[in-house]
Amino acid sequence: MVEPLASSDPRRIGPYQLEGRLGAGGMGQVFLGASAAGRRVAVKVIRPELAATSQFRARFAREVEAARRVGGFHTAQIVDADPEAASPWLAAEYIPGPTLQQVIAAQGPLPPDAVLRLGAGIAEGLAAVHNCGLVHRDLKPGNVILAADGPRIIDFGIAHTPDAGPMTHTGTVIGTYAYMSPEQIRAPAQVTPASDVFSLGSVLTFAATGRGPFDASTVLAIIHRVTSEAPVLTDIAVGSPLHALVCHCLAKDPAERPPTSEVLRRLAVTAPAAPPVPAMPPAIPPLPATTPVDGRPIRRRSVLFGGLAAATAVAAGPTAFVLWPKDAPPAEPKDEPKASKSPDRDITRPVGELKGHEGNIESLAVSRDGKFLATGGNDTTLKLWDLTARREKATFEGHTDAVWAVAFSPDGSTLYSGALMELFAWDANSGAAKKKLAAYESEDDFVKCLAVSPDGKTLAVGVGGRIELMDPSTGRVRETLEGRAGSVAFSPDGKTFASVAGQSDKSGIRLWDTATGRLLKTLGGGEEENYSEVSFSPDGETLIANGPGVQLWDVASGRLARKLTDQHEHLDSAAYRPADAGTSGKAIVVGGGRFVETEKTDTVGRTVSVWDADSGNLATTLVVGDPKTPMRAYIGRLVFTPDGTTLAGVCTPAPDEDGIEPSVQLWRLP
Repeated sequence: MVEPLASSDPRRIGPYQLEGRLGAGGMGQVFLGASAAGRRVAVKVIRPELAATSQFRARFAREVEAARRVGGFHTAQIVDADPEAASPWLAAEYIPGPTLQQVIAAQGPLPPDAVLRLGAGIAEGLAAVHNCGLVHRDLKPGNVILAADGPRIIDFGIAHTPDAGPMTHTGTVIGTYAYMSPEQIRAPAQVTPASDVFSLGSVLTFAATGRGPFDASTVLAIIHRVTSEAPVLTDIAVGSPLHALVCHCLAKDPAERPPTSEVLRRLAVTAPAAPPVPAMPPAIPPLPATTPVDGRPIRRRSVLFGGLAAATAVAAGPTAFVLWPKDAPPAEPKDEPKASKSPDRDITRPVGELKGHEGNIESLAVSRDGKFLATGGNDTTLKLWDLTARREKATFEGHTDAVWAVAFSPDGSTLYSGALMELFAWDANSGAAKKKLAAYESEDDFVKCLAVSPDGKTLAVGVGGRIELMDPSTGRVRETLEGRAGSVAFSPDGKTFASVAGQSDKSGIRLWDTATGRLLKTLGGGEEENYSEVSFSPDGETLIANGPGVQLWDVASGRLARKLTDQHEHLDSAAYRPADAGTSGKAIVVGGGRFVETEKTDTVGRTVSVWDADSGNLATTLVVGDPKTPMRAYIGRLVFTPDGTTLAGVCTPAPDEDGIEPSVQLWRLP
């Protein structure tokens, strides 16, 4: 699907006029472009943080030159590039047609004969890649375009020369876990063409069954299955040519997998001849066979899924980030010398940070489209950040005190912010103040927290010793509820909202009826349960509250379902990963720790814990900066982007820590 260009997108790259967005990945944005003669291309523009290093530019230039040599009918050709541009880019042949992923999702698994013929086309493309000294490293159903003249392998923006070293920045692993080889997960810089053969086996399994051979509900489970378990091939007939080939390709040991030339030979022999293609092809027409002549396969174009109407193109595959379980570090190949360890394997570090406030950052919110982040600081400013470009978009000035609360309207057009004795609504596009919603008279009236209902009709304001339910368009208060609130959150359906009083008041978690303001129930409370933040799970069935650990409460019964603890004495913030994070798992909870004066401060205070909420196991620990460099700081407020791929956390230095600026740290989760 081609999306319209954003206001911040370039309109021209090199000689190509840009017409729309095709996708984005770990290396950059991909646009649909047109040459002066009207020929369409897919233009990938490299991310600024990668382009800033001369080492990356040199490798990128080498890989572009190698990729240009890739021939054959089954790959997307590189047609132009400029590694020396301010924003390096490459242009590839634009190939209209659905991806294998889309076809299987729409019509189900393919017949065995069609899978074999599809495999022949993909194997021929991989052979062309490998003959040029490249390894694709991200072969998956979404990177196989089913064009009118046969399957095409796309996304050479991350193809990699085996001897060039890691192409990506620290903390990344190229590929999508369900289709990655074991060695690519363990040592991404050490992959060979055998890794692509493993991915081919997984792709063919998906085409034949509609599932990957290592599918699971969480990334950690997928990683375990890829590295330690046999593939699931129950829907492929045992003893069939396809079963034998897939088993061979999915061998854990790279040395036991067949080379692409052998894969192609076996597919050319076993794929049966196709019947004549009808004048009006069905939705899934048969694939022509690749038959051997004098022991060598004939290169020919195949008619494949020609009747399916879809428009996809060369798009960037996502860059994935491994979350290793704390007690199960990735196994290393026995023959890998210690000196060959790559820094790319340290995936717990941030992928970016946002700096600009002249004091501590006190509040944080993300827009519902995931494009923008808002922060409020004790420098009295409210800042809006472009998360795609990772830069400041606007500064809103008007508050007279620290901005302790901030929230977006559901459509992202309005930004609400609260401080001492005042509450503002801002135009998120222009930065102009739309309305001063409230001007309070008492110095006790400090707006501590804000939340907007899913329908945008109610703004919950925690101010002074009460909670106000306000019409955000007029500022009129509909209900005033007793109870000091340090945090408020609406349920996904908007019918209820929760509040916690904050660290100074041990009154537990309160659930309220949004329509009437009636108190429904109180959860927890007591000397040890001083919470600082509360939020709902994506399905609304669980409430999470942080404090001495993260507590998961069952909303219906009011019972404590689970408590997650780690090395932190107190967790200042916790967040539930959104449900639409795909196969990466829908039950992930994170928590950031408070700064405490202990010998462990340097390593404990600046960390974020990541739990599998279903099992209660600590999956990994995210850190700020280099763990070996002493830095006394803590991670406060946390928020996920709606797609669950990016986690933002406020990093606050210790009061006497010099040379460290307050910032928002950004982590990418798989």
